Amino acid sequence: MPLTPPFKGAGKLRNRLLTLGVVLYLVLMYAVLHSMGHDKSASPLDDVSFSDVHADSNTITHTQPTAETINNDDESHYDDTINTPIVTTTAAVAEQTPATHNDDDDDNDHDNESSKTCDTQVNRNVDPNHTRAHLNFWQSLDSASIEQYRNAWKQFMATDNEANTDSDEYHFHGRGIVLVAGNRDTFDRALTAIKLLRFHLSCNLPVEIWHLPDEHPSNEIKKQLEEYGATPRDLADSTLPRPMGERTNAEKQFQIKAAAIINSRFQEVLYMDSDNSPTINPAFLFDTKGYKNTGALFWPDFWKTHTDNSIFDILQVSCKDEWEQESGQMVIDKKRAWRPLQLAWYMQKNHDLYFQFLNGDKDTFKFAWKALHAPYHMVQVFLGMGGSTVEGRFCGHTMLQYTDDIYSEDKPIFVHANLMKITDKNHFMQGDPPSERPWQEIKRYTNSRGNTWLSPVFYIAPGGRACMDFTQFQNEPEISLTNFDDILAGFQDKYFELGGIGGETRG
Repeated sequence: MPLTPPFKGAGKLRNRLLTLGVVLYLVLMYAVLHSMGHDKSASPLDDVSFSDVHADSNTITHTQPTAETINNDDESHYDDTINTPIVTTTAAVAEQTPATHNDDDDDNDHDNESSKTCDTQVNRNVDPNHTRAHLNFWQSLDSASIEQYRNAWKQFMATDNEANTDSDEYHFHGRGIVLVAGNRDTFDRALTAIKLLRFHLSCNLPVEIWHLPDEHPSNEIKKQLEEYGATPRDLADSTLPRPMGERTNAEKQFQIKAAAIINSRFQEVLYMDSDNSPTINPAFLFDTKGYKNTGALFWPDFWKTHTDNSIFDILQVSCKDEWEQESGQMVIDKKRAWRPLQLAWYMQKNHDLYFQFLNGDKDTFKFAWKALHAPYHMVQVFLGMGGSTVEGRFCGHTMLQYTDDIYSEDKPIFVHANLMKITDKNHFMQGDPPSERPWQEIKRYTNSRGNTWLSPVFYIAPGGRACMDFTQFQNEPEISLTNFDDILAGFQDKYFELGGIGGETRG
């Protein structure tokens, strides 16, 4: 059932009425909460509306929001392309008790429910930019549309050939590493990761680099890949389980990540983003307890999913006070996780719809696993930040991921330069003669294992630099700031010695 397009001017009228209602509500709530000794604030949120929605077994299409109904801030961040986010701060919330949560829990309690259930009001640590852009859409989505989207993904899982084919028919075998590359400098960054694996970490796992049909590596890069034991793979190969021949977006083909994992020849896959560098031979991850018990190993992100997000109703999973997934690295056994991988692919294929709920491709994996009650292990050690001090304040531009099994949780095992790659490299020049030294310090919470009472924030530093920081204003754990080279001795030197790219070169 298609959504009825709003009459001309309805979006503006609705916004004015909604804004007035929000203001009156906040005034009332402030008075009530103030009398209780609490202070709860909120930010005004822009309207997003959709029309002409249609669903079939594997594709959902809808018209994009018009300039009148969508704010220009409606930008999600993706792993290999990021737009400058809005300057926001985390809204203050009513005090609540710090909590821990086991991410291996299934969501069986939501199977037959048509309205969302929440065991907590998750309004702390939600991504402010994504929430601002889409909250009104979530709250205004009617039950008929939610049911339509729900029926569409269930029909896909029930009737799609690949989703109902045993993975053994594709003769996947062994363990290997999968990356995707092609746009801008991603092949060069991927080459650095492969060189680190081969020459610095003595990792001999086979590597595949997947690309779109119009993004073939140059002959020079292809030669280097072969030299380092890495194989370029074209997603347009019609014999693949999930071939991809079309290119629907100039910057990024959003479903490429799930497709690359599904199509790879490996049964067990370590996926890494092209701007992600391991600091230790990652082969041990296949032998960790969390992975062996579940067949899927995920890592946390800085944000949580808002309690009003309609994704909980669409997929029939309970909303919980837990961190979202950061998919710059994943370990997946395709034999055990074949069906949730297909659902993740489906959501990425229909990114025009699903990325209104999920901020990029990253959480399509965790939510696919939840929807199908498939087991996974979320690393319990919270991520840290790599960066430097800018005019008296720490500026984190790199996500540092840890492990909670075998290897010391004091040292990061992945250095994911998600913001560093969009920072002017001139900010990182040090020494005489000058050379890039982007990683000066590591910042993290001292008690982060299983902790959901943390406060990462995004801000813009002087000079327009995108930064992350940790704060401690509401009884969060102590924060440590240590020298990067003391914790990861030699990594920074080796990274640039092997051709690593730091910040971007600007004119």
